[in-house]
Amino acid sequence: MGFSTGFASGFALTTTVLYLTVQVHRYNRLEQRNAIRDQTRALTWLASSTGAYDRRLIPSETEKLQELPPKRTQPTLSELLKHRWNTEVKTLANKAYEASWEDVRDMAVEGWSSAVRLVKNE
Repeated sequence: MGFSTGFASGFALTTTVLYLTVQVHRYNRLEQRNAIRDQTRALTWLASSTGAYDRRLIPSETEKLQELPPKRTQPTLSELLKHRWNTEVKTLANKAYEASWEDVRDMAVEGWSSAVRLVKNE
């Protein structure tokens, strides 16, 4: 394995591991946020003064459900990663579709010729 192949594969492996680590951390933070919200909502309901002195004022189950915002279901980690992957692929496909390949070819030829000139001068 050559230097460039080893370097590229090491870079790809390292960036993949870092990317997945960041995504797992983000997913865990979202789960923690939702758990804390649910616990706060439960504690707020328990500590509310409504019905503390007169039990007839305690809201019924249907009123409690209407009062609390509906629980949102969070997407799973795999769904988040799939969505992120699809947006990246879509972005790259749009860039490839909108690219002017003649300009890319001209830039590559220009870069190659300047590299050859640099090597021949030394």
